[in-house]
Amino acid sequence: MKFTAAFVAIAAFAVSQVSANASIVRQYNALGATDQGALHTCLDNYRWDNWDGQNCGGRGWFKGSHNYKSPTDCYDACAGLLVQAINQGASDVECDDFEGSARCWMGFH
Repeated sequence: MKFTAAFVAIAAFAVSQVSANASIVRQYNALGATDQGALHTCLDNYRWDNWDGQNCGGRGWFKGSHNYKSPTDCYDACAGLLVQAINQGASDVECDDFEGSARCWMGFH
């Protein structure tokens, strides 16, 4: 029960961190079953690690940028949207964030 409460609190925090310039540009929910708990754990660990192309939770994760400030800022902008997509059963999702002419993207497939 304590784990569920902690997870809900983390998810609520992540949702509150969505940038006004971030958006989901691709989301598919029908490409096979996903382990939502594992994907949430992967996302939590992804903030500090930039393991582009690595598998976690049965999906390949990616994060990249063009003239963007930092991978952590990208995570902060997109994490809440990715939490929502995972909760909806996403098996393939990409979030992009734009800050002026800079762009970052992250997600999994």
